[in-house]
Amino acid sequence: MRHTTLFFTLLALSVGSAAPTFTYAQKAKTEHSVRSNKSIPLDPAIKVGKLANGFQYFILRNSEPKERALFYLANKVGSLQETDKQQGLAHFLEHMNFNGTTHFPKNALVNYLQKSGIRFGADLNAYTGFEETVYQLPLPTTDPVLLRQGILIMRDWANGALLEDDEIDQERGVILEEKRQRGGLSHRLQEKTFPLLTNQSRYASRMPIGTDEVLNNFKHQEIRQFHKDWYRPELQALIVVGDIDVNAIEKEIVTQFSGLKNPKNAPQSKSYPISLNGKNQFLAFTDPEVTQSSLQILYKQEARKTRQLSDYKNSLAKDFFVQLCNMRLAEQTRKSATPFLAASLSNSALVGNIETNGIQIMPKPDSLQSSINAVYYTLGQIATHGFTKAELDRLKSDYRSMLIQSLKEYDKTDSKSFMDQILAHYLKGEPAPSFQFLQPILLQALEEIRMTDILTYGKEFEGHQNRDMVLIYNDDIKAVPNESILNDWISRASKQQVSAYQEEQLADQLLPGLPQPGKIISEQEDKKVGTQTLLLSNGAKVILKPTTLKNDEILLTSYSPGGYSQYALKDFQSATNAVNIVTNSGLGPFNSLQLSHYLNGKNATASPFINEIGEGIKAQSNREDLQTAFELLYGYFTVPRLDKDINKTNLEKTKLSLKNRQQQASTFFTDSIAAALYNNDPRKTAPTLQKIEEIDFDRSFEIYKDRFADASDFTFVIVGNFDRPFIDPYIKQYLATLPNIKRKESFVDNGAYPPQQGIRRAIYKGKEEKSTVAMAYLGTYEDYSEYNNLLMDALSSSLTIKLTERLREKEGGIYSISVSPSLAKNPRKRFGMNISFTTAPEQVDKLVAAALEEIELIRKNGPSQEDVDKYIAEKLLSSSQQLQYNGFWLSYLLSSAVDQLDPARIFNESEQIKSITPAKVKELAQKYLESSHLFQFTLYPEQ
Repeated sequence: MRHTTLFFTLLALSVGSAAPTFTYAQKAKTEHSVRSNKSIPLDPAIKVGKLANGFQYFILRNSEPKERALFYLANKVGSLQETDKQQGLAHFLEHMNFNGTTHFPKNALVNYLQKSGIRFGADLNAYTGFEETVYQLPLPTTDPVLLRQGILIMRDWANGALLEDDEIDQERGVILEEKRQRGGLSHRLQEKTFPLLTNQSRYASRMPIGTDEVLNNFKHQEIRQFHKDWYRPELQALIVVGDIDVNAIEKEIVTQFSGLKNPKNAPQSKSYPISLNGKNQFLAFTDPEVTQSSLQILYKQEARKTRQLSDYKNSLAKDFFVQLCNMRLAEQTRKSATPFLAASLSNSALVGNIETNGIQIMPKPDSLQSSINAVYYTLGQIATHGFTKAELDRLKSDYRSMLIQSLKEYDKTDSKSFMDQILAHYLKGEPAPSFQFLQPILLQALEEIRMTDILTYGKEFEGHQNRDMVLIYNDDIKAVPNESILNDWISRASKQQVSAYQEEQLADQLLPGLPQPGKIISEQEDKKVGTQTLLLSNGAKVILKPTTLKNDEILLTSYSPGGYSQYALKDFQSATNAVNIVTNSGLGPFNSLQLSHYLNGKNATASPFINEIGEGIKAQSNREDLQTAFELLYGYFTVPRLDKDINKTNLEKTKLSLKNRQQQASTFFTDSIAAALYNNDPRKTAPTLQKIEEIDFDRSFEIYKDRFADASDFTFVIVGNFDRPFIDPYIKQYLATLPNIKRKESFVDNGAYPPQQGIRRAIYKGKEEKSTVAMAYLGTYEDYSEYNNLLMDALSSSLTIKLTERLREKEGGIYSISVSPSLAKNPRKRFGMNISFTTAPEQVDKLVAAALEEIELIRKNGPSQEDVDKYIAEKLLSSSQQLQYNGFWLSYLLSSAVDQLDPARIFNESEQIKSITPAKVKELAQKYLESSHLFQFTLYPEQ
């Protein structure tokens, strides 16, 4: 089960701050002013109720996706409410709600839901935080009995945990393994930084995962008391969003939850605010696995709550300040002379009542002081001269475009977006207005924001109170500065003389000129699938599928056989990096920064790709900006560019990132596996400094142009809300005129594959007391077919169920296990059944033996009918949903065309799924899960 804590890592620094995203919308007008001090109303479409016992409910009808609903049970209790003897029990109790409740004893709950097609972990889940515990259940709405059972399950989760002695004791090992699985560099860093960041508050001693001492030794009565005290209706709410009958759901909620009672003399729920004491704090952290040095400067303050309409303008102005600063800082990284690899500002919630304004710096080796100087020069430049009008106009244009596009798609919004908003409203008191109300408020705020509104937030990223500095370092920093030295560097950097920012001038168009449009020379219609297939005058093929699955979305993809398999080993690094080198360079008359400016306010993207066996371009846009998307596509065929300076800078960054790559145990492990499987073949093994040195920019550019020199063997697929009169002119102008040299290619099989006989190897790296086991059955897959792939998927599902039951539920030796098939048709028919888990080093041999025993039982007897039925139910559920997404049709139609398969077969998929039997799965297991095909690698801590 998912478990949330503050995942505060300084190893990966953000280079941008995203504007608030509003992925739902309802069309209307409003008279409210953004300057108003009026409170923000709750979306009137949400049905809100409160029972006499204090239990609350929120119900919203939303038909995306169709015939589906989300049920969340939110509890205002988390690890902060634990006593010293209960540390970890809020999270432990979350687990126990899946191990037996009033109406679903033992494992009956998970078993029942799996039979209904609900996947444990992926669909059915829960999480525990400092102040809340939330249970999640997605359900199909076509079965009224299942819906009623869903509400009964929520009722049991609210107050029906059985908490049986044997189940409690069995779960101890599972949670300790979950704790072990979380271990690593980020955990060690969090252990050091979190107490400092939270000012040694209660948060620091109440991490939801708990302590080993409590988890191993707590008395059964302790968790029962926690359950009695805190799982009570006055602290709970049920949220239901989906394709439902609101009144019927409300009636069932009232019936099920009205009988819940609040315990007498229950403890009062307390808040534990973090005090801002005005002090500054400093921490220097190093570790053998640190691969990159970084400095983070955080200014803590009371979190601002959005309560009134005027707050939207304020938060938007603050966000604009952060984004504009980050754009300036990111621009610096284009220059080789810039001393930092990355730098950014951030504004984010910490925990509780605190938010942080942060400056993050990732210096090049031994360049921390010069990096601080460079960052503060940019910040000083902004403080003195502000931003340019063009910078602000571009950002406003992007934001305005996002708001308008959201409005167009308001009735296609996924239920998860609404659920997240309502959950935050109940748990955190955050506003949950309708977009009908909010969109014009935001548009008005956008127009009213002035440069002075934005620049006022610069003062929140400076000062000498409530500031934390965390320096993470490795041997890149020769002389590690202390707090006093850093203070002196920052003070001097803040006093630099600065000059005004000079912005480059843009060209006014992307393409130099267009030829006369080409022609559509033939077309075929498939009425069953709803497609038209066009043959163009340059030989390219186009498959069209108009849909109304989104109101204003058009997706495009394409493919041509060939890929980087066409090139000799000496060109391999240049070939595999060709796309990155070209896209980093920009397009046509624009470098990459200028291209981003050119695309401001436009809802259009395009991105080329080259993989092992083919190449193509993907694009997407709305109707208004479709021409821009086609221009980009046409440009990547006809006017790519090579910018050696920016690519030299990027290559230096890559070299630095590789310098300490193998210091991290997990990376060393995966690299070692690849080296063993592929006999150190450069095509299949990890990047190295030597490989980077083999990249030749000119050769990469030649290879890129060669891959896109001929469109005659390209297949394009376009899916979305369009009709032929609208789309045909773009096809004729931008696709039918692409270059045609009538070249017919295929991919080349370069023969880099694992050995036929399995191997077993132990790998030693790292200090953490945990082991990772990676097992895989690998080999030739002569029976490759879509139906056999379904059987492989069913086999994977059955293995997951049985290995989870054995290794987690019976042995208590793991938290989770991953079982996944990897099946390939090209360049050679190959299969893989991959199994991995984390456990204690001393448990490895026992658990591997147990896993192999379960696998052999499935080979001998086949999976149970019950387990196959669970797979069939889950697959039927997901299969029926995929047809509702443009993205599915895009990839499905392309793969059907490339493999020359009838696309109408999708309508028979459910019959194929239903025909799966244990005997058919057994036959595949016996053939492909042979011990001679088994490869096993185990990571142990260094001895």
